[in-house]
Amino acid sequence: MSKQTEDYIVLKPIAERFNKVAETITDDDIKSIIKEAMKEQIAGTFDFNKISEITDTYIENHSDDITNMVSESINKRLSMPNKFGY
Repeated sequence: MSKQTEDYIVLKPIAERFNKVAETITDDDIKSIIKEAMKEQIAGTFDFNKISEITDTYIENHSDDITNMVSESINKRLSMPNKFGY
């Protein structure tokens, strides 16, 4: 028996089982698997504790600027006529 024939005999049942399983996986399942893998990779890349610390420091150092921007934005929004005319 040739090596190719032996490989076929051994691998055919595995391939058939894989095919049956693959047919049951939906597109949503595939999207979910990819999404979770991406989340894991991103989480492994970033130190979210450090990002949180940087954000907290920025807010502490720029709280007046942030307050002014929010206030200006609200005032601008309130002064704009809306589709109802008020």
